[in-house]
Amino acid sequence: MDYAAKLAKVKEKIRAKGRQIRLSSIDPDSADLSKPWLPVTNPRDPLNTDSTTIYAVNVPMSSASSLGIRAEAVELYKDTQSVFIAEPGEDTPEDFDQYQLVTDGGQEFKITFIEKLKPADLTLLYYIGVNS
Repeated sequence: MDYAAKLAKVKEKIRAKGRQIRLSSIDPDSADLSKPWLPVTNPRDPLNTDSTTIYAVNVPMSSASSLGIRAEAVELYKDTQSVFIAEPGEDTPEDFDQYQLVTDGGQEFKITFIEKLKPADLTLLYYIGVNS
């Protein structure tokens, strides 16, 4: 099966109906582990964090089971408010596991789970669950 052609179609549809979001990591060295009661210094320091911009469509978590997200994942992530159906992107790594935050239109969300639709060795879609 030609998954490269399917990936091109997925990207075309998501870009037509979706919008750009930013995935970001949090600087793991911004907190003083010997003083966990103190706030982190600068967890979003652009020099010490990774980020990428991708296209995605946002849907409510209540529709997740109809999107192919496993029922046990839905049960695990009861606090998830919505799901971004995202393309792999042009400049993104194979896995989004390094990211903890989604920024969509100036609003920041915490990532609760990431699942992928990956037939063979090519990821076609990411499901990124978030809450505020």
